Amino acid sequence: MTAPWDPPPVRRWPQVAGIVVLGLLAVIVPLRSTSIFTTDLTQLTALVLAFAGLNLLTHHLGLLSLGQGAFVGLGSACALHAVNDFGLPPMLMPLVGLVFGFAVGAIIAVPALRLPKAYLALLTLSLAVAFPIVLRQIDGPLPVTLDGEFIAPSWTGIAPKDEHLWEYGIVLAWTLVTLFVLHRTLAGPLGRAFVASRDNPQAAAAFGIPVYRLRLLGVATSGALAGLAGGLLVIPVNFTDGPLYQSENSIKMFALAMAFGGQRLLYALPASVMFVLLPVWIDDRNGWRTATGLDGIVKSEAFIYAVLLLLTAYLTGGRGFAQVFERRRRRQPAGGVI
Repeated sequence: MTAPWDPPPVRRWPQVAGIVVLGLLAVIVPLRSTSIFTTDLTQLTALVLAFAGLNLLTHHLGLLSLGQGAFVGLGSACALHAVNDFGLPPMLMPLVGLVFGFAVGAIIAVPALRLPKAYLALLTLSLAVAFPIVLRQIDGPLPVTLDGEFIAPSWTGIAPKDEHLWEYGIVLAWTLVTLFVLHRTLAGPLGRAFVASRDNPQAAAAFGIPVYRLRLLGVATSGALAGLAGGLLVIPVNFTDGPLYQSENSIKMFALAMAFGGQRLLYALPASVMFVLLPVWIDDRNGWRTATGLDGIVKSEAFIYAVLLLLTAYLTGGRGFAQVFERRRRRQPAGGVI
């Protein structure tokens, strides 16, 4: 029996129904789509992990990162070179991205977390700006093409001309397994410790929670998820290129994580959908890319993201639309996430 002041129990059936619908769409849509759209869908699926890493950092630990796109690019570049230069089997590329993302995330976090929280945002922003320059200096003329291919085994029944379906299946499998492991981890004591260190770090430290180490682990894990997403992106794209990892992509990812992010990993999906499909939608509007004057401002990606951030700030107090929806559904008093 619950007390009158307790929030009503959350019904699980809408979540289960939503997951079932998403599962059906994940199978049916690629089978009925063109190869180009399936490739976009594969990239979208991989980037869900990068946004999940941002959600972990922002909504579980109360930290800010403006360099998630650089971690994605780092994972892609390291994974590609592991195949081209060291002969690693292409199927193992995502592991390379995961390892390098974790390592670089930890290296950045060690000095940044000993300073006020803003320094982590500044350091990751510096990484986002520097990464495309470093990539060009190391690789020379871009793009760099992957020396490998993903041919579906005969038991799959996928024809050679439909290799995009096999690539999508690989990325989907990696993403689902990773999200399942991350969900189980965050649902346990470690996830509760993350939230405690976010809400009241002094009290958490007094109860023996290693706040600094938890934050270090969180930043490194967020980098690992982004690096894994980068390694997976090489599978459908098969190359690395500077425009794919521009610093503005990190800003866009941050804006989407703030607007749509939350403690539920599922909230990474709408952010990834908008990040990948918004440019496609704009390209499909005749004249939008070449519009000038006020028309060109309103129809630009930068303007859309700026409006999204402003709406997030004014309508949700910076907590994000998903967080506000959750609090209203549970009838809990609103509180700051960061």
